[in-house]
Amino acid sequence: MSHSEITQPDGRTGEPPPPAPATNPVTAADLLDAISDAVETVAQTVARSIVAIRIERPGPLGAPGYPSQSHIGSVGSGVVISSDGLIITAAHVVSRAEFILVTSPVAGHGDVEYSAVVVGRNETDDLALIKIDATGLAPIDLTAARVAPGRVVLAVGRPPKIGFVVSNGIVNVLGRTTRNFSGDLVDGLIQTSAPVEPGVSGGALVDAHGRLAGIVTSAPDSTRAISFAVPAEKVRAMVNVLMPAAAGIASPFDHSGTAGTVRTAD
Repeated sequence: MSHSEITQPDGRTGEPPPPAPATNPVTAADLLDAISDAVETVAQTVARSIVAIRIERPGPLGAPGYPSQSHIGSVGSGVVISSDGLIITAAHVVSRAEFILVTSPVAGHGDVEYSAVVVGRNETDDLALIKIDATGLAPIDLTAARVAPGRVVLAVGRPPKIGFVVSNGIVNVLGRTTRNFSGDLVDGLIQTSAPVEPGVSGGALVDAHGRLAGIVTSAPDSTRAISFAVPAEKVRAMVNVLMPAAAGIASPFDHSGTAGTVRTAD
């Protein structure tokens, strides 16, 4: 028998099997590229569901001898939850609004501007539901998201004059309590390490699959690398309470859960 031959289990002889092909080891750069590609894919998917909001509200009365400021502009973001124009945002974004303008991406038409009305709001949880007269919008994925300490999340918004923005972080803790913009305590919040900038309030917190995990409500201040979001469960509960009061509008959620104090539009 030749030295190059081997004995098979059945007693036959033959040539040794060819060596296994060489494989290139996975590098740190490869892993970072894979993570970047995944984040980019999620961001591109949810971008279609994020709108810009501009509002005007009455300004303060002027001091004696000085004119009053008739209107004050403010900006924020919103999240499309139905193709026919239902949008969730933060209540403080549309508080005391006289005019609400929403800029939304629409397939085949680019960015389109609409006037909006408030369907209702839950100021305790800093949530508001608004409506625009539109069709063909891209609602965000409302399937239950995976939210737990350590899970990667993205905070996305569309501040007017800036455009779509995205930041990433992890869930730090669930069930946080902090004060809302009226100074009232809000409980049950998601705390994350995803930084948010002005104009992202009312935008979406999403999981690694692009599913709605919460609505961005605030960052304590610019010096702390944490932010808060109202959990999607509270959004679901508020929408399901409001829908029976809004004639002709069907809830995109199934009718389950409970809600806090909800006010319909005056």
